[in-house]
Parts: sequence; structure tokens; C-alpha cells
Amino acid sequence: MNKLLKTILPLAVLAILLFAQKYLNSSDKTEEEASTLTSSPLSEPVQDLSLPVSSPSKTDILIEHEGFSLLYDTKTMCPRWVAWELTAEETRGRVSRQGIDFKEDTNVPKEYQVASWDYNGGQYGRGHMCPAGDMKWSKEAMQDCHYMTNICPQNAELNKVWWEHLERACRSWARQDGSVQIVCGPVFSENPRHFGKKHRMAVPKGFYKVVLSQKKGREKAIGFYYTNDDAVQPMEDAVRSVDDIERMTGIDFFSSLPDEQEDKLEAMNDLRAWDK
Repeated sequence: MNKLLKTILPLAVLAILLFAQKYLNSSDKTEEEASTLTSSPLSEPVQDLSLPVSSPSKTDILIEHEGFSLLYDTKTMCPRWVAWELTAEETRGRVSRQGIDFKEDTNVPKEYQVASWDYNGGQYGRGHMCPAGDMKWSKEAMQDCHYMTNICPQNAELNKVWWEHLERACRSWARQDGSVQIVCGPVFSENPRHFGKKHRMAVPKGFYKVVLSQKKGREKAIGFYYTNDDAVQPMEDAVRSVDDIERMTGIDFFSSLPDEQEDKLEAMNDLRAWDK
């Protein structure tokens, strides 16, 4: 299964089912035949990351890139969330980011296509949500993670030190457990400040990341929140439960898990559980 299918939105599964049903009806298939077709491997729900669920907004655009998915908010000109699965094998990728430039994302209308030069001369850096370090397994994935829809205004100290520490930890956890599922994004104040040369991006007050491991017998989840400034922010101070992050963002993470398991895992906030 390729990386795009790993992160496919559950609605895509529904679309497949609807298409199958339409085909069956047009071909005068019986109910018994329909049942047989819709239980085929193609139409079974995927077992990987179910994309986050948030309140629908007319300003949002869902985008699928190689290796990750995101929900882009044309109001803030930042992603609401970026989601991907990272496997142990992918962490051993050797594709370099050298020579790859940030670029506008043509998946959004022209007026919302933030450009790299919009950040020039500003006090915030181009902060990857899905990091280049997680996309070294594919040249296309490496290129795609440099689309500006995957970027937020981020304090330089946070970007280069504390946020990167967490990114490195996630790669370590993927190698340790075989794979992890990750979602991250910005958190905004009620009235965020804006900056940018032409396109005016909202500046996040902070950033969240939630991580899930489904390694059998060692299932666990954890959340993190970092303020978007140059404060010293060791990982242990940034720890939150996934429930905490859901309350903070209004987003429902890992909703494809059975309810009982979801409730248990999303209440966890033990960083020590990830060091084993």
C-alpha cells in the first residue's frame, strides 16, 4: 500500500462504497451480490491513521500530498492540522532536502497561495508541520513537504531547538515501535496578529502535536503543546494528554480507534512510557 493510501480520508472509503452501489444498481445486481462486492478488500476500511475531525468550515481545503495530508485554512493561511504515519523503514530514508525550495501550493486558489518570499524580513521562520526529516524516504514526499500549505510562522528558537527535539523523538519512537501516527498544527488566540509581505498569515500563539503508537501490547498516545516564542521548553514540560489537545483545538484525533481504547489512550500523558 502506497503512502497516499495510508493516510486516505475515511470519506474516500465511503465514496468507494457509494460508487460500488451505483454500479451494482445500474447492472441489476442482487442484494446478495452487492453484499459480496462491498465486503471485498478494496472497500474495507483502512487500518491506518483516520484523519482528524473538526467542525466544517467554508475556509478549509483538504489536501493530500505524498506522505501526508492536511487541512488548510484560507482564513489564517496556515494548516489546521497535518497528519501522517511514520514507519521505522521510512526513518532510514536518505533523500536530501538540499536544493529543494519552498513553493506555493497550487491546490489552493491563487489568492491563498502563500509564497516563500512572504516571510522575507519577518521575525518568524518557515516552520514545517510535517518535517523534512520524516520525508527522506521519497523525493516526491520531500518536495511536497516544502509546499507552503505545510508551513506556519514559527519562532526561530522554537523551530531549531525544542520543536526539532520533538521531531527527532518521534523518529526514534517510530524505529522503536515500528510506526507512529502523528498529527500537528498551530493554535491561535482569539485575535491573532498577522504578518507577511503580501499574504497576511495569522501568527500562532503555539503549536500542538499528538502521537499514537499501536504496537501490540504497548499501545500508547501522548500530546505536546509549545508556545510560539523563544522560551526554554524541554519536552517534559510540553507534555499533555491527547484529550488536553482536543479541548484546546476542538479537533477529534484518532477517531477510528474503538471508543474504549480511544478513551484510554487519549487520557495518557506519561512521557516515560515512550522511553521503553
